[in-house]
Amino acid sequence: MGLSQQLGWIGVDIGTHTVKLAQAVRDGAAARLHRAAVIQRPTSWSGDDALALEQPITSYPEIRAALECGGFVGRNAICALPMNVCQLRCLNVPPGTDQERRAIIGGELADEWAELSHPMEFDFWEMEAARTDKATDAYNVSVLATSRLWVSQLFRDCRKSGLDCWAVDGVPLAMARAVALVGGASGGRRALAVDWGYSNVTLCVVGDERPLYSRRIHDCAFGRVLDAIVRVFDVTLDEAQHLADSQGLAVADGKSPTDETTQRAITDVAAEPIEELVRQIRRTLQFTEAQRRHLQPAAIWLLGGGAAMRNAAPYLANQLGLPVHVLQLPHDGETIACAAGQRSAVFSSAMALSAAAWRAA
Repeated sequence: MGLSQQLGWIGVDIGTHTVKLAQAVRDGAAARLHRAAVIQRPTSWSGDDALALEQPITSYPEIRAALECGGFVGRNAICALPMNVCQLRCLNVPPGTDQERRAIIGGELADEWAELSHPMEFDFWEMEAARTDKATDAYNVSVLATSRLWVSQLFRDCRKSGLDCWAVDGVPLAMARAVALVGGASGGRRALAVDWGYSNVTLCVVGDERPLYSRRIHDCAFGRVLDAIVRVFDVTLDEAQHLADSQGLAVADGKSPTDETTQRAITDVAAEPIEELVRQIRRTLQFTEAQRRHLQPAAIWLLGGGAAMRNAAPYLANQLGLPVHVLQLPHDGETIACAAGQRSAVFSSAMALSAAAWRAA
């Protein structure tokens, strides 16, 4: 890929329900969305954590279809796997070289992984850049791991599609870069990034273009909202997505809604997963306030499919008492239909993956 062309790599965000591809273009010190495509799977993968232990499933048809319709340039790619095929944990690892710390982490997790039928791959990052206190017993490193089979499958899928996969990145890292791309945590501020995906919800306190504290939560994925709309309204999944995007949640903001009755009905049927999402975000905010005050977020940024739900941001802001923003990506030239308006939040991670090219240059 010629970086002189100012184009990033092709970011490939593998999801359990869809596969998203995006390519960024440099705009001075910032970046814009140059190309984007999303392909829905014929059958969604399981959202259960047991997926991590199963034989990997190919994403070649979806990657190939996205490349054919997206107009992407180049072959270099960087990818991310869904969080339910990964393990995310925090450890306390003493200072040392990267090799020494990697050996410590591998030894710490060796017993847990001993009975697995296939080897694991992992990487780690510092939770807080300034942590050098050897005496502390607090967690200071985040570790993300996945089966080598999933990494190999993704590499083969890219190669078969005509792409050269240079790295498999972690979703929390991509989330932090996505917020940084829109200036959501500049000037030393902290923000809480919420990737509200179809099968996975990942929360990250981000700052300095890094994930400083990350956790994955259950029972409130956006797919549960769509399933509730399908069940109660007796519509297809695509129709449920349209209702979520066009009608959304009822918010007492004084504005005239498209259909107040429909909005109230959607709010009622989606109450359980959304209330759980609110509860988990509150838990994270309470944790940072009580134990990591220097990480206390000043705002919340929504990413992923749930971010495109109409009125999701004001509804959550009313519940949480913090500003909530949908991470919308600026476009390069004409608006891309599948990433118009709040739908661009769907491509947040793929865009951030693409922009990683300039870090590697």
